[in-house]
Amino acid sequence: MKQINGLNLVDSEPKALPMLHDTGYWSEPQQTQNLWDYWSILIKRKWWVLGFFLGLVLSVGLITFLMTPIYRSSTILQIVQDNPSSLVGERDPLAMMSGQDTLARFYETQYMLLNNRSILYRIIDTLNLTEHPAYKPLKEKYQDKSPQWLKDAIVKSLSKDLGITPLKRSYLVEISFKSPDKKLSQEVPNTIYQEYVKFAMETRQQSYKLITEWLETGLNRLAAKVEASERKLYKQGKEKDFLSLESKDENVIVRKYVELNDLLTKAQAERSIKEAQYRQIQEKGMDAPLIVNNLLIQRIRQDTIAQEAIVSSLNKIYDQNYPQLQVEEAKLKDLRMRLNNEVQRMRASIESDYEAARRTETLLRESMESQKGKVVDLQDNLVQHHILKRDMLANNQLYQALLGRMKEASVASTMVTSNVAVITPAEFPLKPYLPKKLLNLSLAAMVGLLGGIGLAFLMEYLDDSVKTTGELERICRIPSLGMVPFLSQNGRPALEDKRQLELATVNQPRSMLAESIFNIRTAVMLSSSGGPPGIIIITSPNPSEGKTTLAVHLASSLALNGKRVVIIDADLRKPNIHSIFQLPGQPGLSNLLSGGASLAEILQPTQVPDLFIIPAGTIPPSPVQLLTSAEFMDLLKDLKQDFHHVVIDTPPVIGFTDARAISSLAEGVLLVAKHHSTSREALRLTMQLLGQVKAPLLGAVITMAQRDKLSYGGYYAYYKYHSHYYKQYDEVKEIGPKE
Repeated sequence: MKQINGLNLVDSEPKALPMLHDTGYWSEPQQTQNLWDYWSILIKRKWWVLGFFLGLVLSVGLITFLMTPIYRSSTILQIVQDNPSSLVGERDPLAMMSGQDTLARFYETQYMLLNNRSILYRIIDTLNLTEHPAYKPLKEKYQDKSPQWLKDAIVKSLSKDLGITPLKRSYLVEISFKSPDKKLSQEVPNTIYQEYVKFAMETRQQSYKLITEWLETGLNRLAAKVEASERKLYKQGKEKDFLSLESKDENVIVRKYVELNDLLTKAQAERSIKEAQYRQIQEKGMDAPLIVNNLLIQRIRQDTIAQEAIVSSLNKIYDQNYPQLQVEEAKLKDLRMRLNNEVQRMRASIESDYEAARRTETLLRESMESQKGKVVDLQDNLVQHHILKRDMLANNQLYQALLGRMKEASVASTMVTSNVAVITPAEFPLKPYLPKKLLNLSLAAMVGLLGGIGLAFLMEYLDDSVKTTGELERICRIPSLGMVPFLSQNGRPALEDKRQLELATVNQPRSMLAESIFNIRTAVMLSSSGGPPGIIIITSPNPSEGKTTLAVHLASSLALNGKRVVIIDADLRKPNIHSIFQLPGQPGLSNLLSGGASLAEILQPTQVPDLFIIPAGTIPPSPVQLLTSAEFMDLLKDLKQDFHHVVIDTPPVIGFTDARAISSLAEGVLLVAKHHSTSREALRLTMQLLGQVKAPLLGAVITMAQRDKLSYGGYYAYYKYHSHYYKQYDEVKEIGPKE
């Protein structure tokens, strides 16, 4: 996994190599990232953060202050939904079921109408925007085309700058317009209201006109249908004798049938009474109640009974020839005759009444049956009559309804009202709406800061180079012996001359560079448990990473410690050590190994006491063969007997086998990595290659460390304290002699 100051980012770390040398060192487990590490990244990448921040703020500020001021004015309208139209009468059931959905659609429709092309075309014509200076560029652009092109372009511009914003939980809507022209920004919202109201009223008037025309057509058609249905109804009534049905009286046939029915009922009742009287007389004769209760017969009977009493009393006194008795008997006989005649007359009268009632009933029944047939025929004909009558009534009702709606439409068309009202008219803008300088700069500062921080972390993530000693230890699994600075505390190179820089350990022992070399020397001396290493190989993964300079510094520091030291320039591909000490490069190592020179000829003293060098000599065609020869091994044995330390400068590990070939001859290998240059993958590959030959690694050193790229703490604090100490030391030294 890629790491930035210990932060895992991409790939997992490869498995740790086995310990290549018994140094007694075990690397600490990888630690988690903390806030101090993030702060260190920001300090190290501060120029990225500041650059992005200032660049964005300055760019936004420049654009903001160079922008043309945009003015904005707005008006607030109240739009209410119309009441159900009187032309409809009752509310539409579908609309009632829709409820809030219908209301929402109504307002969405109104908002779309406010920004509709028809309204915008009206605004263009009303305000004569085709000649307005604000749209002069559009006019020049479309001057060779038809006026419609210019209008369409202005409509698009108006629609883009026009804002329709409904105010929540209200019937209010805000109409705003933005323009560089102050007056135009006020005129457009106010004109939109006027044109919208005119458009709505014209639309309604047109709707009423269409409704009226449709109603007139429907009325004419229904009038013809009503007339035709009435003619059919009256024609059928005339043919079937239904004329009287249209009045309040019943039809003649029906009325006659009803009257006959009533008469028959009465006749039947009369006949029943007569029949009962007749049957009484037939059954009981003189004892019938009808006869017995007759007053005349009762009086005659009383007279007869009285006369019988007289005759009976005279018969007891006189004989049959007595004249008075005969007279009385004659009276009795006459009374009896009168009684009998009266009974007979009454019987005949009852019988005659019965016969008359029976004949009347029969005649009425016959007449009723005849009239009943006519009623049946009438009912059959009434079915068609009622169908025609219902059709006529339906057509008449529809005609009357349409006639009423026609009158309402005529009245409503003259009373068209608007459902829009101005709550707040657009006012003349006093200050620009855009740009919002403070807001833009604040947002630019915020985005610039966040973007700069993000860019800093991105650059840190993309930077695959080694940055800290801790990171070096985690990658290589070997101890970090120190860090060699590149810049002084003033931010300038430690020494302007390269040669003076490479001999700074001798020339300026109090410099930060010399102090770092002394620390590395101490770490090297203590890196082996059996004693200080005698033969030390210094190598690096890639070229130009400071291994030669470190070799010179390390050898010089060892020599200053009272040790005899020799530097062997084993970089037979690009030798450089002889030029540092300003000594001849030939004869050298290659000449010795090829038999062209002796050790005494190639061993050269330097201006540093106890420090000698063996230059590379002539560049051979195959350096590896020379470095792996027995002569080179014998050379190292001889040098080890005469010198305390042998420092060997070799070519880079990656791409060349020289360092690996002679690493087995050394007592310690010192790996060099350049600060913010050597990649992690290069270090891993180097460790893998050295591990294959089991090179005795002492540790690793970071060279050319730049103070501004170091994290706070560790070596940064060391540099800070070192600078502070020597500054005070120099001040005391300057004051001392004067005192």
